[in-house]
Amino acid sequence: MVEPGQGPVGIIAGGQDLPFEVVEALQAAGRDYFLFGLVGEADVRIEFHPHVWLKWGEIGQLFRLIEQRGISELLCIGSITHRPDFRSIRLDLGAMRALPDIVRIMAGGGDESVLQGVARFFEKRGLTLVSVKDVAPSLVVGPDLSVGSDLAEQSKSDIALASRAALAIGAMDAGQGVVVAAGRILATEGPEGTDQMLERVSRIRHEKRARWDFGKEGVLLKRARPGQDLRFDMPTIGPRTIENVREAGLAGIVCAEGEVLCANRTHTIELARSNGLFLQAHALSDNAV
Repeated sequence: MVEPGQGPVGIIAGGQDLPFEVVEALQAAGRDYFLFGLVGEADVRIEFHPHVWLKWGEIGQLFRLIEQRGISELLCIGSITHRPDFRSIRLDLGAMRALPDIVRIMAGGGDESVLQGVARFFEKRGLTLVSVKDVAPSLVVGPDLSVGSDLAEQSKSDIALASRAALAIGAMDAGQGVVVAAGRILATEGPEGTDQMLERVSRIRHEKRARWDFGKEGVLLKRARPGQDLRFDMPTIGPRTIENVREAGLAGIVCAEGEVLCANRTHTIELARSNGLFLQAHALSDNAV
């Protein structure tokens, strides 16, 4: 097995743009890579890169290619919009051999337990799982993400409440985002994800079930769950987040420094500015702001 830091980085690619932004960062750093595109999730653009398409259950094929390509580091990145129906997955021989481990992983409970089981599964087979922070740190928000500081300062109390609420739901392995406006928690993120949570807030706005100064108050706060393994399911924002925040009538977004990815950063920042929204990265402690 190739030592970590040598050989190509294997990328298990889900949907949207982040897998390709990681590829750009690796190319800039002179690192080789190989994409494992999940059928039904990954974008067809992977066909312009070294790649193979994989279906859920093709674990044997995955490990054969990892060995052939000399891969020692593996990154999981990209959206998963269709959770696999394990009753309909056709397992290859490698998956059948690993079935006891797979069953134990799926019986793990919440997301964090399952993801930790996945990490152990790969590590037991000699692979190092890496995070985006390890291979493409420029995608992770830091203190340089700062749009609309004055408006954010006016939302200081809402940001503090949102940070405490996000910690509470994260401790229950329930989500990574909260919306607060005018001192009231409007929504917490569940399995549906951030975009659908913001759609709920938009309905609340249009149905006038809560009142705040639209566009001048209200914050979406994104942060990792307490103790979250950032090699998996790292909180993410992007252009669609900006559009949904605007539609929901909120004033802006706060992300936890070092815990959130920003997809299509330049476009995301431009959208925030053009829509008069604040977009900030704050150092959030485990005791909230």
